[in-house]
Amino acid sequence: MFPMHNELFRHDAITELQQDRIRQVRECYISSPNLDQILADIHRCRKISQCGGKPECMLILGEPGAGKTTLREQYLRLNPREELAERTLIPVFSSEFPDRTVPRQAAICFLEDLGHDLSPKGISAPQLTKMLAKLMVACGVEISLLDEFQHMIETKSFEVLEDAAKWLKVLINSANLPVVLFGMPYSRIILECDDQLAGRFMIQRVIESFRIINKEDRKNFRTFLKVFDESLPFTKTPELHGLELYPRLFAFSKGNMRRLRNLINYAAEEAILNQDDELTIEHFSAGYQFYLRNISKRDEIDPNEKLENQPNPFDVPIDKLEFRQMESSSCWKMNASKGESRIIPAKYTRLIPLRSILKRR
Repeated sequence: MFPMHNELFRHDAITELQQDRIRQVRECYISSPNLDQILADIHRCRKISQCGGKPECMLILGEPGAGKTTLREQYLRLNPREELAERTLIPVFSSEFPDRTVPRQAAICFLEDLGHDLSPKGISAPQLTKMLAKLMVACGVEISLLDEFQHMIETKSFEVLEDAAKWLKVLINSANLPVVLFGMPYSRIILECDDQLAGRFMIQRVIESFRIINKEDRKNFRTFLKVFDESLPFTKTPELHGLELYPRLFAFSKGNMRRLRNLINYAAEEAILNQDDELTIEHFSAGYQFYLRNISKRDEIDPNEKLENQPNPFDVPIDKLEFRQMESSSCWKMNASKGESRIIPAKYTRLIPLRSILKRR
């Protein structure tokens, strides 16, 4: 029986060494050929745009929890701000679009994140956008990484899409700096509103969810887990990629990076706080229960199957487990009727017995 988190923290039982080990797990960044290529593409946009001509911009798409924010934060870690005597140099500006935002709100948010502290009261959206562009140049910004781009367009009309496209084009033209937008797959609808804007975002990349039906996809998932294995602070390698664990991890996560990382974090936390040197299936079962008690609705990636309706994949025989994987990404429905959501969520496969793929290994 593992100790409850609240009991441990109430008695201040967590040690400095345990904190360091938990931090190592939580801050671990695991790359892949696809993610490395996307990071290289971001850097290329930044550097090639300094060679003259119009800035080269980029669109990075992925479902919630695919790893977009983690990728953005990784590039930011590699290119931090620099505190000079006379100013703060911000070569890479990173921010997020506020929820359900409009151009004026977005401009105010980005100005604040750049350190602008004047009141925006009475200042129009075009004026704020020009102020933002000038401040970017003054701060030495070379590229902007803007996350949650779908907040400018979700559940909106095509006319509002056009307004968002015009605002974005003005920002890029005024600052003459490249922008990388991170958003949901349906975010690409913005490029259908303006041919000139579409020309700026010729480079588009997708961060896919993991899959395991196909042999090559299964190999990629297991390779990721193997690299993760080697980064965990345990005396004995857990073998997350082994036949006893990887099918269970996929059954739980459905290939979603955030779900997968959170569960591994929780399981590792259970082991570390219990002073165990090995990460076992029992730790994952306890981590699953902690996850289930604290899950938020934002983490329900499949609208047709609630997590609480699924069996604990770490408590049942592996040949009895079933799984789903993503079949198609979310998209934008142009001909949605009045009152109908324009966003069609991602679609997942029917339930598939895990034993059907274990036989193919």
